[in-house]
Amino acid sequence: MIDSLWTYRKFIWGNAWRELWFRYAGSGAGFVWNAIHPLFQILLYTLVFSQLMHPRIPNMPSSFGFAIYLCSGLIPWMGFHETVTRCTGSFVANANYIKKLPIPEQVFVGQNALSCCMNLAMTAAIFAFVCILLGHPPSLSWLALPLVLASLEGFGFGLGLFLGVMNTFFRDIGQALVLVLQLLFWMTPIVYMSSILPEWARRMLYFNPVFYFVDASQRIVVECAWPHWSSFLIMFTIATLFCMLGYLTLMRLRPQIRDAL
Repeated sequence: MIDSLWTYRKFIWGNAWRELWFRYAGSGAGFVWNAIHPLFQILLYTLVFSQLMHPRIPNMPSSFGFAIYLCSGLIPWMGFHETVTRCTGSFVANANYIKKLPIPEQVFVGQNALSCCMNLAMTAAIFAFVCILLGHPPSLSWLALPLVLASLEGFGFGLGLFLGVMNTFFRDIGQALVLVLQLLFWMTPIVYMSSILPEWARRMLYFNPVFYFVDASQRIVVECAWPHWSSFLIMFTIATLFCMLGYLTLMRLRPQIRDAL
């Protein structure tokens, strides 16, 4: 899989950048909307949780503490959500190209994943800028954040590749995914802290693969601490296993994909 993605890297990069650039084609602001939307969301959460509501984060006296905590988990989640959703629909959305062009199917999934990754990187950069304005500047631990986000996007790519193949044959998967992702969101401590959960619920978090990525991001941003090396090992393992699952499923069902489309 890696060799085909590398071979078609220019195709993937060009289409990913083109999709990001023309996502808001026809509007006056155009490409700038890619920055306006996440900036508006971050500022809205900051206003609500610092001025209208006053939850506090332990050992973080700033009134913006909970807003920073929320965004540190929500931004990775939004990137993961977009990647899985768009990659799941890649085969169906590009059916005409897949049936007519001799391009490996995973290339179309890769271009969607890269576009989502670029969008996530832009949102994370905007969040870092807002943190500086709020008096919570990035620390050295933030250097680990790109590794966490890249691993999360790898996980999203692998899961999206697997679901994309299955969605070719069972179109209900795309609809069911919406419900599953909603459930997974509330099973992950993003809008609440894991410390408020009962002991049995905290133990269940370790069976949620998204938890490791969100927890590492929150630790980096909120606590300005480096995640433990075991966390990186778990995240890389999750991303690798799901990429392998997606690729093996594609190889197994590839002969039937074009007919199903």
